[in-house]
Amino acid sequence: MSHPVHPSLTRPVLFGGAERELAILEGTLIAALLFGVGLHGLTVAIAALIAFGVHPLLVLAAKNDAQMFRIYLRSIAHQDAYLARAHPSAPAFRCLPWPPL
Repeated sequence: MSHPVHPSLTRPVLFGGAERELAILEGTLIAALLFGVGLHGLTVAIAALIAFGVHPLLVLAAKNDAQMFRIYLRSIAHQDAYLARAHPSAPAFRCLPWPPL
């Protein structure tokens, strides 16, 4: 027996179409530029470049994979856990028959 699942339970949480963490980081950077540095022509231009140049790229990335940033951070945190390849002198892996004899 199957039950319907509401789409809000499976849909990722996005801010403005971008991943939540990256959108918060982007907004904080824009606010720091505008309010921390000051309202100058250059800072407004850089903030506009971030808002209208970087944000559409974040939205495009979120359309492809809504958890890309989290997966990237997890892979960076665990990159020492597994070697990318075996050592050249490592013995070859042998598959055992199943069920064991």
